[in-house]
Amino acid sequence: MNHPTSALISLIAVFNQHDEILLLKRGADVHCPGVWSFPGGKVEKDEMPLQAAVRELKEEIGINGKLWRHIGKHTHTYPDHTLAFVFFFCRFDGDVSSIDAENDVFWCKFEHLQGIKMPEANLPLIKMLIECQQEGLIPKK
Repeated sequence: MNHPTSALISLIAVFNQHDEILLLKRGADVHCPGVWSFPGGKVEKDEMPLQAAVRELKEEIGINGKLWRHIGKHTHTYPDHTLAFVFFFCRFDGDVSSIDAENDVFWCKFEHLQGIKMPEANLPLIKMLIECQQEGLIPKK
């Protein structure tokens, strides 16, 4: 059964200076609780997806990214709702020990990303990220 898109979501693959990717543990009160996910959130009315990504990164983790790049888009339908994702990349070269996130954070080595338990909707995004990395499209420091 098709559902109308219930939300437009901006997600971010944040890389640190060691090319590790920042993941957040999803809280108990959200869809897919207790698994790891990319930071991000809903795009608000009158907001562009990149603006939402920058805002969500600041709100959720208290950091500012640099070298922003759009990676791709994906729509995923769960049994009860459909989500549209806009996926971005950025770098964070600051002090990772100073991150003050709403939930647990984990810096995942790029090569281990596919082995991390994440929401089903994130799997095509991981594939996009791997393809970008293989094609040399991930900006270096």
